[in-house]
Amino acid sequence: MGQARNICLVGHAGSGKTVLATSLLKKGGVKDPIVLDTSQEEKNHGYSIDMAFGSYAMKGTQITLLDTPGGNEFIEEMYKAVSISDLSLIVINGEKGIEVMAERAWEITGAAQRPTAVFVNHLDKEGVDFAAIITSLREQFDGKFVPIDLPIREGGVFVGVVDLLANRAFYFADKSKKDIPADLQPAVEEWRAFLLEEVSTLDDELMMKFLEEEEITTAEISSTLTKGVAGGTLVPVFWGAASEDKGIDRLMDAFINLVPGYDNAGNAGDAGDAGNLPCKAVVFNLAVDPYLGRLAYAKVIQGTLKGGGTCYVLPDGHHKVDIRDLYTFDGTKQKSVPEAAAGTIVAIGKVEDLPLGSTISAKADEESFPFLPFPQPVYSRMILPKSQSDVEKMSEALKEICSTKATVKFGRDPVTKERLLWGMGDIHLSIVIERLKNRYNVALETQRPHIPYKETIRKKATARYRHKKQSGGRGQFGEVVVRLEPLKGEDFQFLNEIKGASIPGQYIPGVEKGIIEAMEQGNLAKYPVTHVAAAVFDGKFHPVDSSELAFKLAARNAFRIAFDDANPCLLEPVMTVEVRVPEDHTGDVISDMNGRRGRILGMEPEGRMTIVHAEVPLVEMQSYALDLKSLTQARATFQMELLKYQPVPANLQEKIISQTEEESE
Repeated sequence: MGQARNICLVGHAGSGKTVLATSLLKKGGVKDPIVLDTSQEEKNHGYSIDMAFGSYAMKGTQITLLDTPGGNEFIEEMYKAVSISDLSLIVINGEKGIEVMAERAWEITGAAQRPTAVFVNHLDKEGVDFAAIITSLREQFDGKFVPIDLPIREGGVFVGVVDLLANRAFYFADKSKKDIPADLQPAVEEWRAFLLEEVSTLDDELMMKFLEEEEITTAEISSTLTKGVAGGTLVPVFWGAASEDKGIDRLMDAFINLVPGYDNAGNAGDAGDAGNLPCKAVVFNLAVDPYLGRLAYAKVIQGTLKGGGTCYVLPDGHHKVDIRDLYTFDGTKQKSVPEAAAGTIVAIGKVEDLPLGSTISAKADEESFPFLPFPQPVYSRMILPKSQSDVEKMSEALKEICSTKATVKFGRDPVTKERLLWGMGDIHLSIVIERLKNRYNVALETQRPHIPYKETIRKKATARYRHKKQSGGRGQFGEVVVRLEPLKGEDFQFLNEIKGASIPGQYIPGVEKGIIEAMEQGNLAKYPVTHVAAAVFDGKFHPVDSSELAFKLAARNAFRIAFDDANPCLLEPVMTVEVRVPEDHTGDVISDMNGRRGRILGMEPEGRMTIVHAEVPLVEMQSYALDLKSLTQARATFQMELLKYQPVPANLQEKIISQTEEESE
């Protein structure tokens, strides 16, 4: 078998990626049934959620297709596929033109520096404007887009294409090559000249031929075009209608002729002797198969990966894994294989500790594959198990899901103690909740999480408290005088300033415990206290009735009294936010940020996008993932992380305290 090639299909929902993948597999000889959307959630909703795989053989080459979801909240799958594919094929709905996820796909392929092509789908629909789409590609994206074909329409029907490289017409009905229709000849000459000019800029000899109007052969054009695609300099554009099996043959030929394979060292070119270099592969996807269990999908980028061998997990190189079961794809089904050569995508079975994005290597000192970093989840909800049975199963189920998805995270908030589930949006989290029910029989409810406020003080204060209790027999006695002061740079500092024997040393730990307990419970609105220095500098004890417990209770109450006198306030978490927004929506985003008590730190242009940097209170960002989607037609994205805590404005503080009191009643 010749070189393997891996093609990922990316683009907006409804562009026809899954239909295109199915058509390619059928044309490649894969027998029915071809099912790419296999999960229960995908069947329920009728759209792709996870990356799907399919493979076919053509002209001695194994082509593996990676079909990615078109919903923006499932963007993780696109990151995975683009990072390791030999070609990213952006599928565009010819009726609708460039949509949001086509824009995101172009951004990601550029960030990953991967070869890219465009397939304009739905040419069977009327009103698809060839020139307008090429113009919009060139205007909206910073790339050299070169149409390889020119659509042929007769009576409004998409019947064929003109092959601009060979300068011949190709008709779908009888798969014949014919003369170019006379009415298309001027357009063909114009676009062929454009193609030749763009291709010839990559080769000095070709450029001289072009300028001197010498004949340039199809082989010369094709060879140089392939180099341009491999280097990301040129982006070929193809036309078709996947649902009608039109343009599929042309696309399949392009996968062989225009997409460079990988040699044994992971470079574009001829395949070398796979035994010459040590094996190296990158783990780009994790999944749980109902029959095979946990699978780690990897692309072999160097050497040969063999079952029964052992690999180091990079980048640390200290941990080893045994490679047991290896599977490639036969159509959309897994097929067991003993080994896999460079360029091949395999699923590795029975390996539990291979992290997403890790590199495995036969040598511990190899460099890791430069995997494209994933976006971080930005939308959270508190989760509540519906029954005790769900409580018992929930953690393991969520742990398994989170280990396979970089944009799904689960944890307990250290302040509110709530269990939080993080994702990319409401649809994303609803799918996770649905999957927990379908796959693990775990039923959860979700609620908006509470904000993890904290409390602090703004001035110095002291308080004395005597704890005295006599109920027959040995009593309880402890008296402390404490001083509280604002503290910068640390959460808490305890100072023992007792001089003499007013409080014996064995009771000081009780004083500290009492203060810490009071800080954990809070005083204004029952949120934990932070940035406080507490000193005990005086007190009294009883030789019989004093105990560590008595001093703990005395210190806890003394702290509360002093806290109330120290000008206390609430602190709210403030996030540093980076919004990546199309320039025509920048004003809307800034205005919206200002309405969220945000502080704009700066803006920087990046092509047709603007990066807006801001600081915004977390309470104002809880629905931002949904609001930004609505505000920008889902064309903007954002990331955020905790920056600091700052005092809550006085008018809002009273509302928060009142709300907390109402909830606790």
